[in-house]
Amino acid sequence: MKAVARMELTPGMTLGDDIIWQDKVLIPAGTVLTAQHIATMKHYSIMLATIMEDADFATTHYEKLRFSEDFKLFEQKHAQCLAAYKKVILTFTSGGCPAPNQELLNIYNEMRATYPNGLKLLDFLYNLMPNEDELTFNHCLNSALIAGFIAEWSDMDQNGKLELILSGFYYDIGKLQLPYHLLWKPGKLTKEEFDLVMTHPMIGWNMLRNTGISSNILDTVLNHHERMDGSGYPRFLKGEQIGILSRYMAIADTYTAMASPRPHRDAFTPLQIIEILERDISKYDAVLLVPLIKRIAEAQVGSTIKLNDDSVWDVFILHQNRFSRPILKNKNQEILDLAEHPELSITKMM
Repeated sequence: MKAVARMELTPGMTLGDDIIWQDKVLIPAGTVLTAQHIATMKHYSIMLATIMEDADFATTHYEKLRFSEDFKLFEQKHAQCLAAYKKVILTFTSGGCPAPNQELLNIYNEMRATYPNGLKLLDFLYNLMPNEDELTFNHCLNSALIAGFIAEWSDMDQNGKLELILSGFYYDIGKLQLPYHLLWKPGKLTKEEFDLVMTHPMIGWNMLRNTGISSNILDTVLNHHERMDGSGYPRFLKGEQIGILSRYMAIADTYTAMASPRPHRDAFTPLQIIEILERDISKYDAVLLVPLIKRIAEAQVGSTIKLNDDSVWDVFILHQNRFSRPILKNKNQEILDLAEHPELSITKMM
């Protein structure tokens, strides 16, 4: 709320506090002001009123988060770091420059200072609207941030953490050589289009292989789309044939893609993402994946969600064998076990 001089008041503003004159309430809080209300204040020589701002109307967790100073700082710093990251990469790929590892880590550290932990980062990214002209750069920056918290949660040693973060910055660099409209096409790709998209790991590897970048990062650039069941690309590797950083990066890449809004869809909620990862668990290293999704799911307990029938519930209890289908409770203390209702699905975080 903010204090506004009476002369600055306009009809349509909402009063935050009672207007009181001689211990009597002239106009109660919550009143939407009219010209008559403002005239009444003038008559009684009321000089100041408290007016509600957009943030005061926020009721859900995510509405409040969008108005928080922490999120505003993150959003501002993200825009600055996105521009810096783009400049660094374009300078690097134009040739003649050594691998800008330290510059990229500096960008990561600037961003890391704006959120206290990985769960808050996921909250922020869920609410961050991407720059539609910079989706590839935006995706890589966010992947580097998510790779960082995965490394922290997995107790990686410092060298492994830095290589995983740098992999996030570099791994999709081959997409810069592909048509933008193809990468972000809202509909299904044709076979010819998908075959072209599948070339980006090899393109990226070729762009980076003589730049002094470590072999582990190069491996991740080439193999981040490989899958444990052999269904990935470009080399159709399976299981232990895929390096550990590539297995981590496959998870980070998938989470980032689904957690980011696109021009044709909203961001998926954490529980929606977990449901997709659970369904496709054979594609990922379960030893790495399950502790991560368990930790993300546990953070959703107490959060409010909307289902596809427009009902609103709180996440109450998790199923340990299926994190994405929790037991829910509503304001009337009614219980709904989502695992027993396949016709219902989560559509929104509140």
